Amino acid sequence: MVFDLSVSFTAFFAVVLGVFFTTKILYKPSFLYIVLYTIPVYIVVFLIQGFFTLVNEEIKKQKKEYNFTKEDIVVKTTITKNNDTVSLYTSNRNWKDNYGNAYQGALSVRETDYEKLKGYLDSFSPKVQENFWGVLYDYIDRKDIKSLDLVINMFSNLQKENKLNQMQFAEMLVTCIQDIPYSFVFEKECLPAYHYDETFRRVLENCPECCIGNKKFGIQNPVSFIKNLKGDCDTRTVLIYSLLKYFDYDVAIVNSTFYKHSVIGLNIPATGDYKMLNGKKYMLWETTAKYYTIGKLPPNFNNVSYWNIVLTSK
Repeated sequence: MVFDLSVSFTAFFAVVLGVFFTTKILYKPSFLYIVLYTIPVYIVVFLIQGFFTLVNEEIKKQKKEYNFTKEDIVVKTTITKNNDTVSLYTSNRNWKDNYGNAYQGALSVRETDYEKLKGYLDSFSPKVQENFWGVLYDYIDRKDIKSLDLVINMFSNLQKENKLNQMQFAEMLVTCIQDIPYSFVFEKECLPAYHYDETFRRVLENCPECCIGNKKFGIQNPVSFIKNLKGDCDTRTVLIYSLLKYFDYDVAIVNSTFYKHSVIGLNIPATGDYKMLNGKKYMLWETTAKYYTIGKLPPNFNNVSYWNIVLTSK
């Protein structure tokens, strides 16, 4: 097929095709007419080539999102502190931000912290139902933040080593979480792919392990997410919110009931999609897939009137 061929062969093919059509349309055409008729064919062929190249690249990119790599394997490790051996759950991350800067570091949580925190949402009952998700996210943040100290130290060290400014640091942190393949987090058990609609089914057919079930409210607390790397939209936004809040950013969690999705908002100089609250502009940031920069929502989620800020750090 022409869109699978090399550029040089495609050019040769386009010229041959142009000459062929010219001789079919005109009887013994002059060289000038051959050139004039071949140029449009040449352009069309290369446009087709470019279109299918983009499609193929996007398919590859989408497939890559759901392929777990060695960085997505969590292993048991240990550290020694005050002559005591502490057991950790660790994943060694290697990622690039959206501008090609490479980073590496370990996301770790203590086994004791995971065991202590893994089930507390089962008994959570808010005192008020108004802004339920904001209340829930705030509760999760306050419960987990002290146990994220190893993750905080990793990001803090990267900031110092790379001398990152405020925007660069946020970019480094968010892209680390974006780099983790997407997983569904269901309140009920995970079922085989054929039980779901097309969107869910496509993900689970490519990656059957991209699902964790029986999680209250369909969310994992940050410590559990670091332990197993199973994170959907608000599992990620709560983790990022907690971390950026710790580093004194003016950060928000922004939800859409219409889109059934969650993103973060960051009050920082930038351009693109945003939500206003109390005179402050929160730039919206997609966290469930790589390559999304601040202020750029996915095309199928980009009507900002359907988004609402449910929690802010300041």
